[in-house]
Amino acid sequence: MGIMKIIMKTLLKERFYKVQLHTKTLFLVSKRSDLPFYIRLLSGFVAIYILSPIDLIPGFVPILGTIDDIILIPLGLILVIKLIPRPVMNECRHMAECELSAKAT
Repeated sequence: MGIMKIIMKTLLKERFYKVQLHTKTLFLVSKRSDLPFYIRLLSGFVAIYILSPIDLIPGFVPILGTIDDIILIPLGLILVIKLIPRPVMNECRHMAECELSAKAT
């Protein structure tokens, strides 16, 4: 039982780090002035939606409340990542990784 608990804890930490990384990356993209306004606005909106406790469909609505988070967040991430030019995305992801690693130490 102890090994399974350690594995689950490690997996959760890894997933949480990925959510932090994506959110921080989108936040950094939203502050870039060299990108079109609609990309900055959409990336800021997706970053805020990921962190916000307020959902489009409340969690107490059976099934729909959960599906809302399972579908909307990944779709929003995919859409924004496709709109952002690759060099800008790589630069912002690197900056986000540096900031998160500096916080961890």
